[in-house]
Amino acid sequence: MQKKSILVTTNDPSARDLQLEVRASVEVVLAASPSAVVFPAFASSSGSANPVYARLTGTESSTANIVAVECANKLVSVEVKRDGFDGKAERQLKFSIGPGMPVGRFREQVVLKTDSAKVGTLNLFVMGEVLGAVSITPRHLPLGTLNPGEPVRKLITLRATGSDVRFRVLGVKSSIEGITTELIEVAPGKEYQVAVGLAEGFAPPVIRGEIRITTDVPEQKTISVRVFGRTSASGQSE
Repeated sequence: MQKKSILVTTNDPSARDLQLEVRASVEVVLAASPSAVVFPAFASSSGSANPVYARLTGTESSTANIVAVECANKLVSVEVKRDGFDGKAERQLKFSIGPGMPVGRFREQVVLKTDSAKVGTLNLFVMGEVLGAVSITPRHLPLGTLNPGEPVRKLITLRATGSDVRFRVLGVKSSIEGITTELIEVAPGKEYQVAVGLAEGFAPPVIRGEIRITTDVPEQKTISVRVFGRTSASGQSE
């Protein structure tokens, strides 16, 4: 049951304003639940480790059938089983991702065609993140609010995502002239850190840019980390 209040103004001196309350029950005829399925992070080379599932809900969920599935990305696989996979009714739709998905976050739309006369099309989104040979933490680097003369040292960590993966960091650059970087070799071929700081006297009102890290990994030749922060009003450069 949902309700909505409406304020009505009249020309009746004894009742200039009236508060009306409208109540209604909303009937869901047919829907996919959840409307977006999210995959845990997985490696591009292997695809999703485990499937994720969805189901049909609504008054026609027991009678309507999915007659076609469409997705622009052919690496997204969708299987349909009315009585549910693994004998579980909540697993009517089975999603998986094949190897080769580009590194980074993804969001793909899946269109389900049904034989329902009332709801012929259902839209559902498939989302997640694909890991490359190198993981990076954090993906965004907040510096916070900086005070004049206050030292700044933040770390970006790069790690191999598999025991058989080895990589090298070839270079580190900042898009902001006043940002300093230092490459630290923690475990050769396996883990590196980039120490980020500020040059002496650098105190603009707003700091916004990127740290660009180049590697010898073909699909991750350049890894960018956004950097942002601001200087307190008392310490801003003229």
